[in-house]
Amino acid sequence: MIKFWNGNKSPARQAYEYELLECLLENSGMFELIDNDVTDYPCAEDEGAVLDKGADILVTVAGNSKFAGKRLIEIKQPLCRGLLGWRLCIVDQKRVDEFCSLSLRELQQKRVGVPDTWVDAELFRANGFDVLEAGTLDDMLGWVADGTVDFITLGANEAEDILSRQTVNRSDLVIEPTLAIYYPFPLVFYLNQHQPMLAERLCEQWEAKQTEISSLFDQHYGSVIEQAKLDSRKKLTLQNPLLPAGHEVMFELSLNNVKK
Repeated sequence: MIKFWNGNKSPARQAYEYELLECLLENSGMFELIDNDVTDYPCAEDEGAVLDKGADILVTVAGNSKFAGKRLIEIKQPLCRGLLGWRLCIVDQKRVDEFCSLSLRELQQKRVGVPDTWVDAELFRANGFDVLEAGTLDDMLGWVADGTVDFITLGANEAEDILSRQTVNRSDLVIEPTLAIYYPFPLVFYLNQHQPMLAERLCEQWEAKQTEISSLFDQHYGSVIEQAKLDSRKKLTLQNPLLPAGHEVMFELSLNNVKK
């Protein structure tokens, strides 16, 4: 049985990433059974130690500093075609007009909220934003509602799902309709250093199952990409100083199939 740590992420991501792993390991004998562990770790140190404490595999953004210096196996394939790096702004409905078609410089004058342990905080700071990094995602949504922060960002693959799960007192939060913040933010597999055979199997199946992978991606994200209308939004591009060398080509190729 493979222990897959699938916590500290949105339900939309959990569902897709589990089914993707399931697809890649189908009919693989000893690797076919998956323990889908969705435990959330509120401390960055605990999250960074999951492979040391028995997990076999996880999905995270390439260059995640929580795993810096760890002995692990990385598979450099962008598992979600870069979609997590297309960020949509979540704002209070009463303030939507403040954000419509802002320039990057204008948006940098507003305060962005990032929940504790999210890699995005480092990235936004590196790009000159005023960042409040604290609390949980639920806390942060509350702080958008009460004005403690001006906005947060969520990936285009998860924004609609997250907002649909919010309680009544958050019903005034909406996806701002004109902007898309974009930065390279590929999701990749990190594996326990003792799982080279699992890594080999995943690499083989990634190449062999492109049709099934594309179908799974479209099933989970086709409609949300269409609803997000990425092509019609003003694209504000940020740099990702955390992206390790060697990811650029694979990542850029993956983007060809994201926008529809």
